[in-house]
Order: sequence, then C-alpha cells, then structure tokens
Amino acid sequence: MKKNYRKAMERLDLFLADTEGQSKEAVADELKAQGTDVTAFLGDVNALVRKGYQGSLKEIAANEREAVVRSRKTRFAGLAGTKEQMLLLVARLQRGDFGINLRERAVARCRNQDPATLSEEDLRSWLEDIDASEASGVQNE
Repeated sequence: MKKNYRKAMERLDLFLADTEGQSKEAVADELKAQGTDVTAFLGDVNALVRKGYQGSLKEIAANEREAVVRSRKTRFAGLAGTKEQMLLLVARLQRGDFGINLRERAVARCRNQDPATLSEEDLRSWLEDIDASEASGVQNE
C-alpha cells in the first residue's frame, strides 16, 4: 500500500471510530480539515457499498436458482434426457409400467394430444405434472 493511502486509511479509521452525535456537515468539515476530498470519498464509499450489495443480491439469486433447479428434479429426471427418452417414458407411463396411479395420471394428462408432436419442454412439463400430481396427493375420481 502506498504511503499516501496508508495515511488516508489511518484517517479513515480514526474518523469511523467516533462520529456519533455529529451532523453530516460537521463530519464533512472534519474530513476536509484532514485533507480528504469529501466528494470523492463519498463516491468511493457509495461504489463499495453498491458493489457489496450487488454481490449479495447475486449470491441470493444464485442460491434461489439452485433451489429451483433442485426442486425441479423428479423421479423421472434421470430417465428422460432427450425427447426420444421422454416419449418412451410417456409410453411406459401410459402402459402402466410404473403403477396404475401413474398410468391414470399420464393418460389423463396426455389425452387429446399426440406426445410426438410436442416439444421437449412440453414433454418435460408433462412428466413433472404427472410426478407432482402423485406427490401432492391428488386423488383419482
């Protein structure tokens, strides 16, 4: 650290140590008396605070995205990666390979549409819906 920065850091440390009860003007005057460019100082402080706040927000958003990705994993996630695999899985569900409850849910969810005409995203959504309907305790009528 350069010498002039060390002096500034020492002054900042002393300044931050005791400003209770002082008005903003008194604090600014004290900083000016110590040779500090108050406008530049406040700009630097604001930039540091903003960067720290943005970093915190990025971390929170990343954690939330990770939680969403983790919550999206269904029992079929490892079985259906490609569209062809998803189509085979839908067919197996409709045949009853995973039990009568899932078969009924798959038939009900996929009626009136040909799974082969759907996009990967739609097929994935179908599989998630079928899985979630059983997990949420939806009863057959």
